[in-house]
Amino acid sequence: MENELRNHKKSDSFKWFLTLMAFIIVGVTLAGIILGWFAPKTDNTDDNTPSTEQTETADAINTFATEFVNTQNVRLMSAGPMMMAANSAYVEQNLTATVLPATATNKKVDWSVAWADGQSGTVTDYVTVTPSSDGSTTASVKCYKAFTGNVVITVTTRESGYTAECVVTFVGVPTDLTATGTFAEASDGYYYFGVGDTYTYNVDLNNIFGTVGVDYQDINMSFGAYGSVVLGYYESYNSGGSNWFDDSNITVTLDSLKDNFMSVSYADGVLSITTVKTIESYYESLKRIDGGRTRQYTNKFREYATDDAYFYVKLTQPDSGLEKLMKIKFDETVVAGVDVNNAQLYF
Repeated sequence: MENELRNHKKSDSFKWFLTLMAFIIVGVTLAGIILGWFAPKTDNTDDNTPSTEQTETADAINTFATEFVNTQNVRLMSAGPMMMAANSAYVEQNLTATVLPATATNKKVDWSVAWADGQSGTVTDYVTVTPSSDGSTTASVKCYKAFTGNVVITVTTRESGYTAECVVTFVGVPTDLTATGTFAEASDGYYYFGVGDTYTYNVDLNNIFGTVGVDYQDINMSFGAYGSVVLGYYESYNSGGSNWFDDSNITVTLDSLKDNFMSVSYADGVLSITTVKTIESYYESLKRIDGGRTRQYTNKFREYATDDAYFYVKLTQPDSGLEKLMKIKFDETVVAGVDVNNAQLYF
């Protein structure tokens, strides 16, 4: 009996010990959580490190390439396409400065331009920067002639003197893409071709400096058509009659049929366009029956489904974004076929 009582006391002591340890563990955990709430917060992010958006750089823009060197307080970006002066004396690109934060009251800035590599000569003979107005965050950058090395455009905030830079490099991007050849573009914007002939055009890239960079010599060509036509089943009889089967009519895009009318190729600066037949003369297949007295046409041209229909060739210089679009129609004054008033004679 005495041993049982002793064992019972040991068991109670052990239970009390376990309970005490549980309270201690819970207490330490709660203390850690509470201290964590009130402890100073740490952040591994360096406040002086510009964000990805703030340090982004731009690709080559037109005739002169730019690279932006921004800070957290002011950054630059190009705005809008390059423009060429009416007198072809310069090309122009706009720059926009963004003063940070957006809530800043005084956002006035000053602009300046200088050689980056210590070149000789007056930098403004080559590149100038002109703000839209006094203190404006937008400015016009003009390039007057080709140069080597780099030019730096700097924008500086009038308050606190924060700066951002734009590095300008002449890379010879073309400003004009031309196609000169057999026929010029008509006043209505179309090229008019005859049937069964080949028309060639010399394709050239130019800029006002007469220097197109080697990285801008590639030209892509695509050929397509605009508009839709109605095709149908048609019978023509030697007796002079004919018949359309209205339930056979289908409407298809001219683009899906374009290779039946023209073939186009481009290589080594030469564009070649060969015309095959007119749209109106198209049919998918022809069969003669009744000893040749009846001609059955499958999917023959019946009418236009759209108000306008034409072919086009698009030439593109992908790096500069230059495009030349040639819209082509068949010349209605050029012979495209022949017919006779009687398909059969008897003697």
